[in-house]
Amino acid sequence: MHVYNISFQITPNLQEQWLLWMKSKFIPMLVATDCFQSHQFYELELTSDQSPTYTMQLFATTPENLAQFTETFSSSLLDELQKTWGDQCFHFVTTMRIVN
Repeated sequence: MHVYNISFQITPNLQEQWLLWMKSKFIPMLVATDCFQSHQFYELELTSDQSPTYTMQLFATTPENLAQFTETFSSSLLDELQKTWGDQCFHFVTTMRIVN
């Protein structure tokens, strides 16, 4: 199993609006690519003085599915995230392979 991970740090006063956008727009766009078998969306448990931080993990059954996503869809979807939220949502991407 291969994992495409996006981590997000949100400006605190936009957290509720951002969460609604993620659930109603961004996550459905990711799922619609049909590159992933499943996904999980997490909020990190931080101290109150830290900005809200989330991570999304999308699970691909083959390296080809992950490659298809990164080559075909990732740039436009991450551009949409940047266009919508700008510097109010810092994000970065990592890929992983499950080894257990």
